[in-house]
Amino acid sequence: MGAKFWILRATKIFTLVAILLFMVEILKGHEPLSALGFALLWSFIATAIFIATRLYHSSKGRHCAFCNDTPDDKKAS
Repeated sequence: MGAKFWILRATKIFTLVAILLFMVEILKGHEPLSALGFALLWSFIATAIFIATRLYHSSKGRHCAFCNDTPDDKKAS
């Protein structure tokens, strides 16, 4: 899993979390600019934590069945 894989993964996660948080904040009645700032900040934090933990577990040779980020020949039992 090279840099391209992790960049694409981070971009997808960041985008999805930012959209979700922005919609929730708008539904809660916050102003759009405030909601956008909140969504961007927390999606960055969530993405950083997710990618850091995935890199850690990947370096230990552990796979994530939910993430499906390992080749079939390396599946753990």
